[in-house]
Amino acid sequence: MISLRKIKTYMYCPMQLYYQYNIHGDIENKNYEIGRSIKEIRLEIQDIIQRNLKRTNRNMSVADIEKELFKNVNYYINNRINELYDPEKYDSDDLEKYKNDLSNETRYNIKILALKAKRYMNLTNKEGNKILEILYPTSMYNYILKDRQLNISGLADKIEIINGKYFPIILKASTPPIKGVWENDSIELAFNSILIEEEFDTEVYVGFVEYVNLCERRPVIIDVNLRKSLFRILDHVRQIIINKEIPCVKYDENKCERCEFKGICLEE
Repeated sequence: MISLRKIKTYMYCPMQLYYQYNIHGDIENKNYEIGRSIKEIRLEIQDIIQRNLKRTNRNMSVADIEKELFKNVNYYINNRINELYDPEKYDSDDLEKYKNDLSNETRYNIKILALKAKRYMNLTNKEGNKILEILYPTSMYNYILKDRQLNISGLADKIEIINGKYFPIILKASTPPIKGVWENDSIELAFNSILIEEEFDTEVYVGFVEYVNLCERRPVIIDVNLRKSLFRILDHVRQIIINKEIPCVKYDENKCERCEFKGICLEE
């Protein structure tokens, strides 16, 4: 079954996909492991913030709301990072960096959320537990999806449900382009959209990339051209994995010098 991970590896470097699945098998990449774990922690932090939001009220100042939203977040981040990462496998400085980055990122997002919450409270004259649905629509997190006809599977970061419509959301820590989203992110959204359509017997026309470091969400139209691009990539991935076809890839210093297969690939 073609997974989202295989698609993302192909988009990064088709030759890397070839080596992973035809020579060394499916190698567990440390960076992938870290990235997936950090995404899970972000979603769990969001759950804590939502619970904290229920305890806020319209008589609180923005600073008080912010303080309330941040309760238990640092404690959770420290404990969760320590649970996930073996200190013998990961450098202690790296672990501290992950903790600090998550803490700073969350604090920034909470500052924005506190301002939004106070504004909604003033406009609606409602408490925090009543505006929760406005700020956080009904969602599903880390939802496993499969399409057995297309033989593809994936894990959706987040699916929001608004007025019976399903909207895929992917979370990214990267810096977005000046306009729109990166091509790889739009392909990932198209991939999740097709799986959501099959799973819930619905149609998906729009998805969103949420750039968490900037607390910014950008829309992507899931149109015919984007779907065609995805299906072309799926065909290429199948050719590499099933037919063991060697892809043609140009040398890229930034990627190739950091690749675990450079000793094999560059020699060939």
